[in-house]
Amino acid sequence: MLDWDDLRTFLAIARAGTLSGAARTLRVSQPTMGRRLTGLQQRAGVRLLQRTPAGFRLTEAGERILAAVERMEAEALAVERAVSGEDVRLEGVVRLTAVGSFGVQLLTPLLAKVRRAHPGIAIELVVDARALSLARREADIAVRLARFDGHEIVARKLGEVAFALYASPDYLARAGPFQVRQLGAGHAIVTVQDDQAGLPESAWLGRVAADAAVALRSNSRAVQMMAARAGMGLACLPRAFADPIDGLVRVPVPADSPPRRELWAGVHRDMRRNPRIRAVLDTIYAGFAAAADQLDPPD
Repeated sequence: MLDWDDLRTFLAIARAGTLSGAARTLRVSQPTMGRRLTGLQQRAGVRLLQRTPAGFRLTEAGERILAAVERMEAEALAVERAVSGEDVRLEGVVRLTAVGSFGVQLLTPLLAKVRRAHPGIAIELVVDARALSLARREADIAVRLARFDGHEIVARKLGEVAFALYASPDYLARAGPFQVRQLGAGHAIVTVQDDQAGLPESAWLGRVAADAAVALRSNSRAVQMMAARAGMGLACLPRAFADPIDGLVRVPVPADSPPRRELWAGVHRDMRRNPRIRAVLDTIYAGFAAAADQLDPPD
């Protein structure tokens, strides 16, 4: 007979497609996940997941039970959130997820402030471009450069993030001034990977520098910033992080400024009154309010 741990294993592998991805989701090692899969298949008495060259895929039996297991997961998570939401202790783990640069440079000092005020709170910060699920308790709090979808999420706008075009003085001396009307001809850009090309600032750069060569692609803003500083090309970066960097200068684009992005914090409605989560959220709200001019500097 399958128990809930078996079903969680089944869901994690079905969603991730790999043992390593499923192991990260359940926060176990890959060998542990492999042993769990072996036990799952033995206890099920039927193959639910089939290994293929492209990863694990659901078998017909797996397809038949998937929706029912997802409903069980939703109910189990609702119970877990209800119980956790009533925990009145200012101690325990709070897990945050945030986009890279904002997690490292703005959130980390705020989390240190939480620890000084509440030593019983342990914090996990997942810096990732992926949107971890608040409903599935992959994170307790999320900080994102976009509004949250879904009526179950309580969200608050933290501010607006200004972007600008940057390059190193050495690069500009070699490549010459950037002219919007020339669409970046003769220039090189440092930009995102293809799967992030739809981000507003990335789409803007691709439009105003459509004829520029691509020098480097990275899903890390820190990598993009260091590449621009090293003279690899032009990059569209958040002003909060690029303005203070020695070796980078803003490249004026008066006729077509980069878009601003909204920064939001979200928490599942069942968890919003949990004291330890509330303590972290209140510190984040106050910290980002104080950093408003850093996020969107006055010209």
